[in-house]
Amino acid sequence: MKVLLLGSLISSEQMEKFNNNSKEKASVAPVNYEMMLVKGLVENGAEIEALSVPAVAAYPHSIYKRITANKEVIEEKIKAQWVPFVNIQGLKQLSIQRNVEKLLKQWLEENRKIKDKIVLMYSIYPPYSEPAIRLCKEYCCHLCAVIADLPEYMYSWKNMTGIRGWYSKRLSKKMLALQDKCDSYVLFTKPMAEKMGIENIPYIVSEGFCDADIFKDIPDQEKYERKTILYGGNLSRLYGIQNLVKGFMKTDLDAELHLYGAGADAGFIEECIKQDSRIKFFKRVDRKTLLIALKRAHLLVVNKPTEDDYSNYSFSSKILEYMASGTPLLTTKVGGMPEEYLKYVYIIDDESIDGISNALTTVMANTSQALCLFGKKAAQFAISDKNYREMTKKILTFLQVQLCGDK
Repeated sequence: MKVLLLGSLISSEQMEKFNNNSKEKASVAPVNYEMMLVKGLVENGAEIEALSVPAVAAYPHSIYKRITANKEVIEEKIKAQWVPFVNIQGLKQLSIQRNVEKLLKQWLEENRKIKDKIVLMYSIYPPYSEPAIRLCKEYCCHLCAVIADLPEYMYSWKNMTGIRGWYSKRLSKKMLALQDKCDSYVLFTKPMAEKMGIENIPYIVSEGFCDADIFKDIPDQEKYERKTILYGGNLSRLYGIQNLVKGFMKTDLDAELHLYGAGADAGFIEECIKQDSRIKFFKRVDRKTLLIALKRAHLLVVNKPTEDDYSNYSFSSKILEYMASGTPLLTTKVGGMPEEYLKYVYIIDDESIDGISNALTTVMANTSQALCLFGKKAAQFAISDKNYREMTKKILTFLQVQLCGDK
């Protein structure tokens, strides 16, 4: 089978370069997912190419006024063609749409005689989903969309104001109108199907991948001398960071809370450090430094509030990454988490400040040995049952069935 991945796949080196030159950092989660997706598909026998729109903040939030066409070979196997565009808001989306249409049409023409081909699209981002939906129908090419987050929440949850707020609402409306126009779907959670109104369109649920290889260059690490709780990622109320910090401050634990990342609540954290010396703030660090820290910590935390409807239709890619580290995870039970995970993670049942304080106290009462054993069991589950090779094998089988049905 020949697959064209339409998304934002670029090399990690290029992604880091873009983020280092941007005030607003693009999430690396989509690129990490797409990387494992293409690796798994290749290892399961598919022929892969990528048509990529690099995720970079629009000028002046980055130094880039224009992204030029570029070709790179990723993982020595996947040919990626960058879509060029003018990186200025408004012009950015128009130029992406125009150039995706040109390059996608070119690929479809070149592969017109190949019957077993498919366009696999990451998200329903209108600048590239609109031409993809139209052209795939014109060329009778199967179009499958990967939905990691509900289209209606992709922009609205950010609560942007002004021109950016107006534009984000416009994009959300477009995505809602397009969300049922694909031939099949890979969904991160089962509840998404009903919410999107696509129960009668073929779909498969795959909540993400575990990539044990991310730790292959990280040797076994000694745990921190003092028990350590670690959170890494977006530092904002949307991810429950204030309740986590306040909950920790209410404990009398002989432990430290290590925080990594950037976000709107960075100032709040710096103020809390003045009140509680157990809190350590490392800001944004390179990936290897963070991976080492994940292995050295005694407990990792994902504190996404479940009262937010958005969270109950999503599954955080961070959960599998944390589980693969071998360090135990304490997390909220978002609606998209399958029941099979509950044996391998600690759950925050009460997400109030007192509830988080009690959860941290209860879990950290375990011995270091008991925590280590629990973390190892979670790692075995994630690596054996949720590794990207096995998960992409299921996706590829699903896609092959869809192609057979199209004939």
